Amino acid sequence: MASHDDGEHCGLLGGDLDEYGTALWLRWLGGTEVELVVLPDCPVVAPGPDGEGCCLFAGHAGRHTWDGTAEEAPCTG
Repeated sequence: MASHDDGEHCGLLGGDLDEYGTALWLRWLGGTEVELVVLPDCPVVAPGPDGEGCCLFAGHAGRHTWDGTAEEAPCTG
């Protein structure tokens, strides 16, 4: 996983909720404060005809999951 120093972080708790294109995430706000949030899926796909979809939420910071290494991608396995 990518390293983090401070700030907000999210971790996937469960995908494909009743509303298509959303997932349940845990969001750490700093320290021990955590909240459950439903976030829309990131709509960006990798270039090419068989482009893989990003496994993060819309508006996430940093790279898309298909733009990193296999160890960094939270939805592969």
